[in-house]
Order: sequence, then structure tokens, then C-alpha cells
Amino acid sequence: MSGSGSFGVNYKKVWDGVSSPLPAKLKDVGHSTEGSFVFVQASGAIAQYDFVHIDTEGQAAKCTTTLAAQTSQVGAAQVAAADNEYLWVWIGGEQGGGTGKGIKGSILTGYVAKNTLYTTATAGVADDTATTKLIGVVGLTATTATQAVELASTSIITT
Repeated sequence: MSGSGSFGVNYKKVWDGVSSPLPAKLKDVGHSTEGSFVFVQASGAIAQYDFVHIDTEGQAAKCTTTLAAQTSQVGAAQVAAADNEYLWVWIGGEQGGGTGKGIKGSILTGYVAKNTLYTTATAGVADDTATTKLIGVVGLTATTATQAVELASTSIITT
């Protein structure tokens, strides 16, 4: 990934690339107290808190087990984005996220808190049923329905 530094990371905003200048280049990495973020372009609509697969060109799509096999970079969108919009996606980092930080990811029903997270066939959603492992990230609370759960990371999230 190219670049690092603050870049004025605003992970709660999207850009269309037309009405306002982009704050960074695709694949730039920025940091905040919540962790590390990469600047991407949505490849298809992304819902807030979806786990996304990030390809080598900086395109982000809702992550599935099939897509995760194509790259090792995964993140969690903290804002919804329409197709072709630009956004900062949380990619973890050492001591990223955590209780009260507001960084979340969508997790399926029946997740056990702090279990290993894996990709699923459900686009954008993770779970603790073994498929492709999401390394470096856990959900902090159990789920009783598919829901957004606060996340904590120990490293940049990979598969």
C-alpha cells in the first residue's frame, strides 16, 4: 500500500470524486486512535459495518469466503457507500478498535464473544464457523441476531 500518515482520516464520510476532491489516493493508509484505515473505492454498494475484501487496485466489495480467497486484505466499512464512491475502511492495526471506540463489523447470529472470526457465504458478514480465517481481529460481544459488534484488532486484518 502506498503512503502512511494521518491524511485527515474521516471514516464516517464518503466521496463521489466529482463534487469534492478526494482526500487521498486509492490504497493510501491513514491512522487514527481507532486504528489503521485504507482509502478505497466501492465496487458495488457497501452497507455500514460490512466486512469488505480489498483488491490490489483499491476496490472494496462485500467480503465472502469466495472473494477472500482472491486477496489477503480485509477491512470493515464504518459508513455505507454506493457503487463507485470512495471511503476509508478500517483495517485494524495494533490495538485497533476496542471497547467504546465505535469500530464495528457485521457478525452472524450465535457468535461467541472474542472467538476467531471467519468469512461466510453471506456478503459482508463474518462468523465464528470455520471457513477462511480473519487474522488479527475479534468481535467483543456475543450475538443473538445478525448485528454490528464492536471489533478489536491485534494487527492489520488479513486472511
